[in-house]
Amino acid sequence: MPLETRRLAVVVLDATGVIGRGLLAAALDAGHPVIAVDRNPAMLATLAAEHPRGSLSVLAGSAAGEADVRALATALRGLGMPLAAVMSAVDASNLRGRLIDQPADATCNALQCALAPQLAAVRHLLPLLRHGGRYVLVGGPGGQHPWAGQGQRSLVEAALRMLARVLHDEARAVGTRLQLLSVATPTCGLHAGAPRPHWPTALQIGQRAVQLLAERHGDPVVDFALAPIDPPVVANTSPAGCLRDARALLGRLTAAATHSYKEASP
Repeated sequence: MPLETRRLAVVVLDATGVIGRGLLAAALDAGHPVIAVDRNPAMLATLAAEHPRGSLSVLAGSAAGEADVRALATALRGLGMPLAAVMSAVDASNLRGRLIDQPADATCNALQCALAPQLAAVRHLLPLLRHGGRYVLVGGPGGQHPWAGQGQRSLVEAALRMLARVLHDEARAVGTRLQLLSVATPTCGLHAGAPRPHWPTALQIGQRAVQLLAERHGDPVVDFALAPIDPPVVANTSPAGCLRDARALLGRLTAAATHSYKEASP
């Protein structure tokens, strides 16, 4: 994004959430005016007090569904501020458990609740962006490889990746760009348990998201990790695979025995 667009506002949805705060702080640090959107006016007031020196505006609103986002879009138009970008985090951290342990309707409802608000927000807010504007979604782990015990979450994250690819193409056709920043690990402060060294903070995620605003070219899905994440190793348990492994092991044992016999011979 050209430097002059730093005078244009960045909208952060669900700005009082863990990742939302990181997105907001990173955008302010980069010199962007920010419009923080959240349904809780009291939390917005607290957020404004935490950033007294930043160019921050707060707006009570929600992106929970079509009607809510339609009202939010009207309110944003009323501000009269040109918009450079929208950033929104998708929090699926509360989705736990194996798929086979939950009713099918519960899994379908989880997909609906996670993805429908994001699609509604894109439908109504993407047209508000200036030509060349950016829309950045932030997703979490589980979308590329199934996360054990997190079946619903893995489905949501995988569906989010495809949603981003489809919307990326559709946004490009109208002169804007949509990308998904897919965080490969849990986030510090958002997930239960002691933080790990390779877990990013919300601010680090926000900083990477803000970098996407400035990049002239980009893929629909951008993976983000503080350390390389190796895909799980899948054992070859087919009969042919087991036979090859057995033959390889037998070969190594035979070679070792032959070597020992030669060393022991006079």
